[in-house]
This record gives sequence, structure tokens and C-alpha cells, in this order.
Amino acid sequence: SPTKAVYNARHWNQPESEALPAPPVLKTPSVPVRLSSKEAIHKDDGVFKAPAPPPKVIKTVTIPTQPYQEIVTALKCRKEDKELYTVVQHVKHFNDVVEFGENQEFTDDIEYLLSGLKSNQPLNTRCLSVISLATKCAMPSFRMHLRAHGMVAMVFKTLDDSQHHQNLSLCTAALMYILSRDRLNMDLDRASLDLMIRLLELEQDASSAKLLNEKDMNKIKEKIRRLCETVHNKHLDLENITTGHLAMETLLSLTSKRAGDWFKEELRLLGGLDHIVDKVKECVDHLSSDENEEKLVASLWGAERCLRVLESVTVHNPENQSYLIAYKDSQLIVSSAKALQHCEELIQRYNRAEDSICLPDNKPLPHQNVTNHVGKAVEDCMRAIIGVLLNLTNDNEWGSTKTGEQDGLIGTAMNCVLQVPKFLPQEQRFDIRVLGLGLLINLVEYSARNRHCLVNMETSCSFDSFCTGEGDDSLKITGQIDAVQALVQLFLERERAAQLAESQTDELIKEAPTAQHDKSGEWQETSGEIQWVSTEKSDSTEEKDKKEEDDEELDLNKALQHAGKHMEDCIVASYTALLLGCLCQESPINVTTVREYLPEGDFSIMTEMLKKFLSFMNLTCAVGTTGQKSISRVIEYLEHC
Repeated sequence: SPTKAVYNARHWNQPESEALPAPPVLKTPSVPVRLSSKEAIHKDDGVFKAPAPPPKVIKTVTIPTQPYQEIVTALKCRKEDKELYTVVQHVKHFNDVVEFGENQEFTDDIEYLLSGLKSNQPLNTRCLSVISLATKCAMPSFRMHLRAHGMVAMVFKTLDDSQHHQNLSLCTAALMYILSRDRLNMDLDRASLDLMIRLLELEQDASSAKLLNEKDMNKIKEKIRRLCETVHNKHLDLENITTGHLAMETLLSLTSKRAGDWFKEELRLLGGLDHIVDKVKECVDHLSSDENEEKLVASLWGAERCLRVLESVTVHNPENQSYLIAYKDSQLIVSSAKALQHCEELIQRYNRAEDSICLPDNKPLPHQNVTNHVGKAVEDCMRAIIGVLLNLTNDNEWGSTKTGEQDGLIGTAMNCVLQVPKFLPQEQRFDIRVLGLGLLINLVEYSARNRHCLVNMETSCSFDSFCTGEGDDSLKITGQIDAVQALVQLFLERERAAQLAESQTDELIKEAPTAQHDKSGEWQETSGEIQWVSTEKSDSTEEKDKKEEDDEELDLNKALQHAGKHMEDCIVASYTALLLGCLCQESPINVTTVREYLPEGDFSIMTEMLKKFLSFMNLTCAVGTTGQKSISRVIEYLEHC
């Protein structure tokens, strides 16, 4: 017989096989319950109690989170072998719990440490609290929290009296140094900067301060030394852990960009510039006495770092410029002039020029087999010195006159243009030459004395002067010549080199391959339609295409090299023309002297170069700057000569 369809009843249509547990019954001992004989258990007194309901099964899920734990309790009951959970609402996310814990931990730490910094605490407690805070500040995350909550100023406000205790002042200077390791702003206010300057002024005489004892002092120094080893400490002398040294390193780590615009003025008003200038003098004095290379490098680096800060705070700041020119009878200018002359001597001894570079008479340059870092330290120091002098003499007749009065400075600046570049690596020569020309322009633009001194000076021609005539040595000059003649020769050579590079670049552009016909396929007419049918490339065709791409890339690199060389030659020629134009101002004698060395005595070659340079500056700089005004004035003067 055929199989009959059987209806399988689903469980939800069937009565429950097991009843759910009854709700719990409160136990009331005073009210007895009498049950039937079927449910009762025989007792002597005939009183029976209801059987206890089946126990509930409770499942507890614990989410381990640090530093706090959220406990979620869920009821698990069994129904048709399925587990059901009761979800507890408003549970914090794991990341929120961790963040809350970190913030609370930071708050607890900073409150505890701040309580130990207060002036009513014992000196030992205050010192240890500062060291503990500095240790925590060595971690970038803690420094971020400290700045985010604006606690830096509060910490230094609590330590405002630290200069009266030598141990506490040392710990405070170490804390400042650790906080200055970030590239971010240090969040200093005026009071914190004032405290830093006061720490700089402390004398390192043990008898003038309140010492705990020598043993405690050594312990603190050792802790600070180990702490400083965990952070960037390139310029820190770990064997010379003193309050003044740490405070000075902290100050030198700051610039006007990092500390804000107010930093330039406050640093002058609070006396910070005085300490930096004195530090420059101290480093320069060591240059003439240090024979050890390590000590020499330390002095060069110290002077260079101080000068970088001074260069930063004197940019577009006439108040700081005038203050530094007048401070201790132009001590900064005197020290800078001496340092530049020392660097000129040192760069010849520790030059980093390539062995392949030769003088015009084919004699090889002397190359000292010494450590490379000494030469680099000398080069960096030279650039920093000229940078400061450029700011002090820019549109400042007083600064130009004071600088020009220094014995041998103008001659040293001329050597930076004509001779010093041969002792530098190829990529550094353009920079030092342009810096030297800029300094000479500032010196002679507003000072008749400096113009007279430069015109009457004798010097050697540029180290890279060459004979431009074929087989004719008439343009090749040797020995001592007038400074004006050397400058005119430098201008003519750079101007011709720029023209040559420009013509070669034009030829490369003209020789650029024209767009060729696309040979990857052809148009074909099929069934009344025009379709593009690609052709398969052979191996030889692919190799040819690859070679053409390589040739195009090589041509592009050549064009870029020519363009870079052309730009350098144009800038050097323009700066030299501007210097010669400034020499000619208000002096018919100087006009005659310069005209004597120009081809056919014509200034048009100089004015054309200056006009190109002015157009370039108008495209790249803000219109109306002092540099553009000076160039326009010189062009107008030369056109009427």
C-alpha cells in the first residue's frame, strides 16, 4: 500500500514535558504546612514542611579590565537545551574603561607628587618628588597628559623658590631639561622662563647655598645622570651635571617658534640673551686654546647652538638687534668676528673637500687625514656666525658700521666668497658663497667706511676662476689683485656660465623627441564600421620602447642638472652684481673703478642680470620687501651711470 503522510508534531504545539521551577517560597517557620499522605514523610509530631524548590543555576561572567572590573551577571535557564542570557544594559566599553583608568592614574600621581613639591615639605621630600616627577616625564605619554591638563606652569610655580636650595635647584633644572626633550612647545609662561633664567644665574659655590650634605648631593647627581641617559642628550655633558649646565641646555633647546612669539621679547627683558652671549664668548675663547679635537668640537657645537638661538630671536626684531649690538660694547659682534676668523683657519686644517678637486694651476689641494666630524662642526659654526651677522647688519647702519670695524672681518668675508668654498664639499660651496656675498652687501649698503675699506682691499681671485678664451691666458689672473677686480671677474664668469647652461638646456628642449605615430595598432574598416585593431609587439619592439624610455629619463635628468647649475650661477652673479652696485652708490670714484674692469665699461650686463633676479624675487617673495627695494634702487642708479 502507498506510504501515508505522517504529521510530525512540533514541540511548540505540545504541552511542556517539564514544568518550569516554581517561584521561591519564603520560609516561615511559625506557620506549619500539613500535606497529603502521598506527599508526606512520616514524622512523630505529624508536622511536615514543603520540599524546597529546585535550585536556580546562576552563571556569572566576569570581564577582566584594568584597573577596574565590570561584573555582568546573567541568569541561565535550560529550555529545550538552549541557554538564555539576560543582558545587562549600560556597560562601559573596554577602551573607555582603560582610558578612564589611565586618566585617574595620572590624576592620582600628579596630585601626590604636587603635594610633595610644596614649600612646607622637608627639603629631602621635595627633591625626591621632583626626581620622581622627572622620571615619569621621561615617558612621552605622561608628558602629553601633563601638557593636556596645563600642569607645567603649576609645577614650576610650586618650585619658584628652588634657587635658594642647591639640591632642589639641581632637581628643578633636570626636570626642565627632561620636559624640553619634546619637539612640541614646552608651554612655558613668563614665570617659568624667569625661573629658568634665575637658575642660570646661580653660582656653583657650595658655601653660598644650603647643602644637605655631600653624600645626598652625589646621590641626586647620579639619579639625574641615569635619568638623562634615557632621553636624547647629544649635547649634554653627563660628567658635568650642574644646575647652570642643565638650565643652559634647556634654554638652547628652545627657539622662538617652539616657545611662541612672546619668547623673543621676554628672553631679552629677563636677561636670557645676556647669558647666551656670554656663553658664545666663553666658547670662542676656547677655540684658540683647545688642541684636543673632542674639546674643539664641543666648543664649536656650543657656539653654534647659542648662535642659532640668537639668529632665531633677531629675525625681524629690531629691538633685539639693537640690544645685542649695544650689549657690553658689541661683545657679540666681537666674538662672532673672532670665531669666523678661527673657523677660516680651522677649515683649511680640517677640510672635507674631495681629493679630486684641484687648483686652477693643476696643483692638488692639501687634504688632511683627520676625523670628518671636526670639519662638519667648523662648517656648521661658520654658517651660524654669518647668519647672526646678517641679521645684525640687515638695514641697520649702526650694526653695519660696528661689524665692519672689527679687525679683518671684511677680508674674512671676502675669503668666504672667493677661497673658503674650495675646502668644503661640493654641495656646501654654494651656500657659504651666497652667505658671504649677503654679508658684504649688508656691510657696504649703508656704510661709506666699509665701502672705502672694500674698494681699497687686495685679495686673491676666486679659486675656481678659469680661462674662458681658447688658447688665450689673458683672462687668467694670478697673485694679489684689487677686490673690485676679483668681484667683477667672479660676476663675468658666473654670468657666462649661466648663459652657457641656459643655451645647453634650450638645446636639450629643442632636441626633445616629437610625438610619434602610434604603432601599437591600426584602424580597419570591417562590415561598414571602423575599428582599432592592435598589433602584437615583438621582443625587439619592446626592447626598443624600453630603450627609448630610458633615453628620455636620462635626458630629463640632464635637463634638471643643467637647470640647477644655471640657477646657482644666476644667483651668484646677481648677488655679485648687487654688491658691485652698492659699492658704486654715492661714489663716482667707485663707479669709475668698477667700469674699468667691465667689458667696454658697460653696466648693462649687470642691470640685465639684476632685472632677471628681481623678476624671480617678485614671483617667489612678498612684494615690497627690503631686498626688492634695494635691488630696484641699484638698477635705477646703474642705468643712469
